[in-house]
Amino acid sequence: MTSLKLPALVVAFCFLFFLGARGWGCDGHYAVCKIAQSRLSKPASDAVAKLLPRHIGENFTSRCIWADRVKSQYLWLPSLHFINTPDHLCTYKYSRDCKDEDGEIGG
Repeated sequence: MTSLKLPALVVAFCFLFFLGARGWGCDGHYAVCKIAQSRLSKPASDAVAKLLPRHIGENFTSRCIWADRVKSQYLWLPSLHFINTPDHLCTYKYSRDCKDEDGEIGG
């Protein structure tokens, strides 16, 4: 009987721990963006800089958290955050994976 207590405690602890789990939020998005920016090639970094306003400068990581800050104001925004690739596939295909809840492509 005592041999079952430890696994049961581990399962209970894991359940309670993950019960409060949340998304990445501002901190996670900022960290991923900072890492991604550091890995950009010079041409890619220049291309991104051309897309953003001049006042942002070369460090665009502050822009990575804008969606976290405004998502409660724009109810359509969360649907833009995800793509739905089938579990068994390791590829992304826009026409297959980027659809809204009504099945419309680009949703």
